[in-house]
Amino acid sequence: MTEEYEEQLPTKQIKMIPGSLGRRGVSSGSELQEARKSPAYWWYRTLQASDEYLLCCKSSGRGRLEALYRDFGDVRKDFAPWWLSTGRKIFAETKPLKKVLQIGRNEIDGLAFDKDRMIIQIPLTMRKQTVMRQIGRHLKEAYANREIDIWQQSTAKRQITKSKIRMATVEMLLKVLQIRNENPTLNNYELGVKAGIDLDILARDTSGEDLSFELEKRRMTIAVSRYLGQAKHLIANAELGVFPSIKPPAKT
Repeated sequence: MTEEYEEQLPTKQIKMIPGSLGRRGVSSGSELQEARKSPAYWWYRTLQASDEYLLCCKSSGRGRLEALYRDFGDVRKDFAPWWLSTGRKIFAETKPLKKVLQIGRNEIDGLAFDKDRMIIQIPLTMRKQTVMRQIGRHLKEAYANREIDIWQQSTAKRQITKSKIRMATVEMLLKVLQIRNENPTLNNYELGVKAGIDLDILARDTSGEDLSFELEKRRMTIAVSRYLGQAKHLIANAELGVFPSIKPPAKT
């Protein structure tokens, strides 16, 4: 990372940037490095692949995606200046994250008991190591079968949708779509080869013979067709403020 981005940033808590959750915050260079690995980066890249959003950028925010533009702004600029001026603002928490608290004697009566809190009494006459082991057992039991969605309680202006989609998949979908746009005459098999899609095709069938080229070509053609459809859904959902999602977008 260049020295240009090594100044200390104003502290913002951004769930996708682990270092930002501490008191000291992180330098802009370190934050940028983490941001480039995050879903925020791939949302930005997905909007770059949206013809309608780029048109909105050229029109200074006018059009159907005006509300999205008010948050994401012009994505035609490089990621670093976009993140520092826009991205870190819309993905930062607007309220402090919840903390583990020590309850005073006078606060006990006002405690709220619910399924998302656990109250522990700690005898301070025990050794700290013993206490920590026992707390660990209580926490393990409390977290059993509990699925944590870090975005559920988020106060960020823009939030990531809970999804099993890996960012490597998003990268591949955008790559396939870009190659298609740049090479409209390629058939789907040629496009898949150019994109480096690995179908994990078995080298031989049960009789020991090499799988036919026609079978490989058919499988690649089907895969590329599916990827192109998923890429279009990814972009359409991103335009609606939903990311990452490759489901057919909700009708508006």
